[in-house]
Amino acid sequence: MSCAVPAVTPPPRAPASLEHLSLTWFIAVMGLSGLALAWIQGAGLFGESGLQVAQALGLAAATLFAVLLALTLVRVFRWPHLVHHKWMHPVRYVFIATLPASMILLATVGVGLTGVSTPWNVLWQIGAIAQAALTVAVLVRWIRMHAARWVGVTPGLLIPVVGNVLVPLAGVDLGHAQWALAQASMGMALWPVVLCLLWLRVQRLGGWPDRLRPSVFVLIAPPSVIGADLVVWQVGSVPALMCWSLALIFVLWALSQLPQCFDQPFGMGMWSLSFPLAAFASFSLRLGQAGWLPQWVGLVALVLASVVITALVRWTFWGLRSGDLLQPEPGPAPKS
Repeated sequence: MSCAVPAVTPPPRAPASLEHLSLTWFIAVMGLSGLALAWIQGAGLFGESGLQVAQALGLAAATLFAVLLALTLVRVFRWPHLVHHKWMHPVRYVFIATLPASMILLATVGVGLTGVSTPWNVLWQIGAIAQAALTVAVLVRWIRMHAARWVGVTPGLLIPVVGNVLVPLAGVDLGHAQWALAQASMGMALWPVVLCLLWLRVQRLGGWPDRLRPSVFVLIAPPSVIGADLVVWQVGSVPALMCWSLALIFVLWALSQLPQCFDQPFGMGMWSLSFPLAAFASFSLRLGQAGWLPQWVGLVALVLASVVITALVRWTFWGLRSGDLLQPEPGPAPKS
């Protein structure tokens, strides 16, 4: 299907199958959760209506997470060989980190909407521990890839990094400040390392395949979330504004790639646009509340993230209705 209009005469294909439900679907949970957090921050501008939007988005994210988790378990039991196949894939194995990242985000949304409670604390701890463990596993997996190592260096490699720097957003309120600091420090240390690897990869192999082009938006997420962490830790305006400026550079560069992102059939990888834009909006709104940025900047970012995610929801509905999103996806090959 096209990203611009729903498919009218799709080419012949196999029936849609749960076998092709990939972990990239959890990126949608991250996107909806991130937008919920942005609307929580926007409650100061929109009042009760802003909180109601955040509640609806949080409920949608939690429902989607529960459904995807159940379907993923069914898929694992029915096609157990796919676990090894996906883990051995040189590119897609990193998306396993979206599962614990979704848990951390859902706990953060829960704390933001209802306050500290035991369920959110348990969910946060499970997500944080799993995120740290999977970060190590992903790095070890990348090191052991040998010949395919540089093929596996894509912006998706930043997902485990982002997952770790998400931890303080709720961890401080939940009473795990030291734990959150330690785990976020790991993500902050890995962020510039991965950026260097991405630069080297481009020098060696050129740009990413078209199917991976939307993942350039992931570059926005680390400085946005790290900047939000700095606001939570109250370290001052200068470091936070430096992170925001870097995130803005990535936003502008990623937006320049939009025509190429949409000039291809829609896939769940397109949801890579969602969480980074939502994280930037949430961060901008935090800075506006602190008086370090004009509030209209956060409002513009919130509108942009909301419009993009609304479009992604619509395209996902079309893709599910047509069966296009549950088809085997060809493995991307690097451009020469």
